[in-house]
Amino acid sequence: MIRAAAFALFLAAAAPAMAAPGGAMWTVLQGRWMCELPGDATTPPTPQPAENFNIVPDSSYVVSGQRGTYLLLGNKFTMTSGPFAGRRFVKVGLSLIKLGPDDRREPLRCVRAGAVRDDFTADTAASAE
Repeated sequence: MIRAAAFALFLAAAAPAMAAPGGAMWTVLQGRWMCELPGDATTPPTPQPAENFNIVPDSSYVVSGQRGTYLLLGNKFTMTSGPFAGRRFVKVGLSLIKLGPDDRREPLRCVRAGAVRDDFTADTAASAE
C-alpha cells in the first residue's frame, strides 16, 4: 500500500505544472526573437525592430538592457513584467502571434532568430537586424 502511494506521488510530481484556467506551464526557446508584419507572394515581411526581444533563463526576457518576466500557459504567452508588461501572444508552432485587447490575433508575429548571447543583456544585434 505504501509503495503504491509513493509511486502515485512520484508520478504526480513528474507531470507538468497545471494552472487553474490556463493549462500547463511551459517555457519558450531562449534566444533572439524578431518581430515582423507579414508579407505576401510579392513582398517580404516588414521587420518591426522596436518589437524584438531576447528570451533568457528563468522565464525572463530582455529589451534594451531591461529585464522582464513572461508566463506561458498552454499556448498563451504573456509578458508579465518589464518593458513589455501586458503584451500577449498566442504560440502557433514556433511563432508567437500578437493578441489584441479583445483576444483577436493581430498581424504582428515574432519568430526565434538565433541563440541568446552569454551576457543576457546585449540585444542591440536583435534590434539592428
